[in-house]
Amino acid sequence: MRRLTITILFICITRLAFCQSLGAFTDYDKHFIVFDDGNFRQLEFQEVRSFAIGSGCVAYINNGGYLKAYANHIQYDVSPSVDNYTITDNLFTFCVGSQLYVFERGNRRLLSGFAGRFLVGDSVVAFIDTNKHFLSIYTDGRVSELADIIVGNDAEFWVGANTVAFVDMHDVLRLVCGDRVYELFNVIDGISTKLGRNIGAFVDHSDGEFRIFYDGELHDIEQFTPKSFKCGYEQVAFVNSMENFRLFSNGELYDISGFAPDMYDVNRKMLVYSLQGQFFTFVDGEQYLVENYVPQSYSINGNLLTYIDQNGYLAVFEDGEKHIISYGPVNDYTAVGDVVVFNEGLNTTKIYYNGKTYKK
Repeated sequence: MRRLTITILFICITRLAFCQSLGAFTDYDKHFIVFDDGNFRQLEFQEVRSFAIGSGCVAYINNGGYLKAYANHIQYDVSPSVDNYTITDNLFTFCVGSQLYVFERGNRRLLSGFAGRFLVGDSVVAFIDTNKHFLSIYTDGRVSELADIIVGNDAEFWVGANTVAFVDMHDVLRLVCGDRVYELFNVIDGISTKLGRNIGAFVDHSDGEFRIFYDGELHDIEQFTPKSFKCGYEQVAFVNSMENFRLFSNGELYDISGFAPDMYDVNRKMLVYSLQGQFFTFVDGEQYLVENYVPQSYSINGNLLTYIDQNGYLAVFEDGEKHIISYGPVNDYTAVGDVVVFNEGLNTTKIYYNGKTYKK
């Protein structure tokens, strides 16, 4: 591990903008319905043009082209026009021309009137103001302009759940995490980067070394470039140059397998992978065999692993146990946070939440 130069940035990623578990769907009459903590509420009588679901906010464009939102049990009119919008666990951003907005706690806020490239994480927005040529960060209700870092409009930067990495004008890789900016190392021949929550993984192309930033320190993990790597919440899964499958999680390094998995995926605190035709998950230091086969369809979100099993049933794996939530033929399903929205049979939509199944 290495000592890092740090700069204090006066932001603090501590609280969440949204705190609900929501679902949304269009019913057989084309009405737009939201599920809110066990209750159904009809928001629109006509079919919506599009919608997106976060853990505590539903954003949608209604039939007339108006951008709206539902959060904290309230329906909001957000903007009469919109070019695009993005919703994550804790943030809802949208653009009207070159104007970049965030909608939070019932109010919309202009982040930049001259927004160029921007990226949105669970609780952070990073964007380049094409007028000032600064990289700016929005989080926890505040915009922080990195005034000493002048960048081009095509400057490269990366965003994780609550982290931002970028190469400054002196070719130094910096990472914003919490209320600090860390100087990691000089970039000579480029880097490969993936970010998660409170963690970042990097391959320095000049020497091939694999490094992980965690808990304020840069850890030298592997001398040679890994075959692949993916980030989640406080963890990085990777296949090293010898094809060993390993996991760096909460400061601990686990050897998952002596050979590469057939596939693997990381989302939040859950690692899912397949080995020799078997389907596993690794959560909080514990490995679980989910099935003796690999499902054709699965989704990781929140604390749930949702999938279609070999009988065609919709199942969730949570807290080390499998639960069947639908024994009928499932047309499609969506998992957001701890809510699963699924459509079965002849267009019947149901909700699975907190161990119960709800039907409108």
